[in-house]
Amino acid sequence: MRTLKVAIVAAFALVSVPALAYADDFEALCTGVDKSPETAKSCKCASGKITGADRTAALEAMKAVNAAMASGKAEDAAAATSKHAKGVEIVMTAQATCM
Repeated sequence: MRTLKVAIVAAFALVSVPALAYADDFEALCTGVDKSPETAKSCKCASGKITGADRTAALEAMKAVNAAMASGKAEDAAAATSKHAKGVEIVMTAQATCM
């Protein structure tokens, strides 16, 4: 019985730890250069609302937006429209529900 409990705790830990790291990546990308408490709170809330394929699209969009902001050049309009618009929309919708 004790072995079963240890196995369950170990399995839960294996599943939970990557999810926490994933959430941290989301929040770091979401806040970008704006580290204000309001933005951090909004990003943390949005992180809990976005899952699965939507989360992947949101992460890709945030990476592209952050890279474009860092370079000082706007992202190619065609790429932004076709590839990242849905991800940006997902993040904005999640953040709006957190307000």
